[in-house]
Amino acid sequence: MNITKTTKTILSERLHRSRRMRKVAAAGLVAALALTSCGSNSGSGESAGGAWTPEKDINWIVPYSAGGGFDVYARGIAEVMQQTQLPDGVNVVVRNMPPLPQGITAMFNEKPDGYNVGILPMPAAIAQQIQDPDLAKWKTNEFTVLGSVDENAYVVYVAADSPFQTIEDLQAKKGLRSLTVEEGSSSALAGLATIEALGLDANVTYGAEGSAEVVTGLIRGDADFITYGSTDLTGFVESGDIRPLLFLGTEEQRPESLTWLANVPTAESKGFEDLSGAVTELRLIVAPPNVPDNIATYLRDTVYATMTSPEFAEWAKKADRPIIPRDWQAATEVMNSQIEQMEVLVPSLSN
Repeated sequence: MNITKTTKTILSERLHRSRRMRKVAAAGLVAALALTSCGSNSGSGESAGGAWTPEKDINWIVPYSAGGGFDVYARGIAEVMQQTQLPDGVNVVVRNMPPLPQGITAMFNEKPDGYNVGILPMPAAIAQQIQDPDLAKWKTNEFTVLGSVDENAYVVYVAADSPFQTIEDLQAKKGLRSLTVEEGSSSALAGLATIEALGLDANVTYGAEGSAEVVTGLIRGDADFITYGSTDLTGFVESGDIRPLLFLGTEEQRPESLTWLANVPTAESKGFEDLSGAVTELRLIVAPPNVPDNIATYLRDTVYATMTSPEFAEWAKKADRPIIPRDWQAATEVMNSQIEQMEVLVPSLSN
């Protein structure tokens, strides 16, 4: 099936907007770092820490199973935050709450008292809200945004022993099988856009609980290919269990630290410019709606200080995880742009 003219136009608009938003976010990050180096508050304009300080453990919700990319980043931030930013005796307790709708709903409905935060997948949150408003018991734009830690472009992978050596091999095959997590997730959305853009004859099985289950299914032979984040499956690529065939991000999104990704052809180089960077995963740190200003100030400053700290940079290096820290203002701007784009893109891909 070939991608329709309407969807091509939408993907093209998504690409141009995402490039613009990355430039805006990068400029904001440089400015914020400059302010930080001068001793200024990174996100609020108020005195550091505000007038509120936590006195008990902070609950952190991850809407996926343990071991996946969102879980790894959440635990990394939580660990460094607890060690370097929070008062003595205050811990961050990470709770995995799959499936995705249940986890996001829990994040949204927790008390806005400063003791509840979470890591929110975008554009998955808004995609689920659009696709199934009866199930999605949240309003994405009402979350209290604290910042974002990473921007994750997608890759088409096959098993190491797969007969498919190039993306053209996949395009020539009929009856392909793919596997992903919940319908409406960022990975599922990226996979659907890829299938349409490349004209693949493929059926998708939804419902895997996380990246570990998805990649296990690929290696086991339950799927011919998967579409997943560039930073999520690094260990499986480096161990030789899976191979990347096509990078769906832009050159700006190709992490230098991932040496295995350096020579993987891009969608643009294969003639699919509209697919390049069209769906990019954003890992947002959020709290429930209506968090009081003084509490939101503390959380935003603490999250940003954690993500820009030497300790977190060292964690990222050891974990082999790229980081693109944004303060709450830059992260909110990118989130709002994704909401606007997905309100058009998601219905077009569902038709």
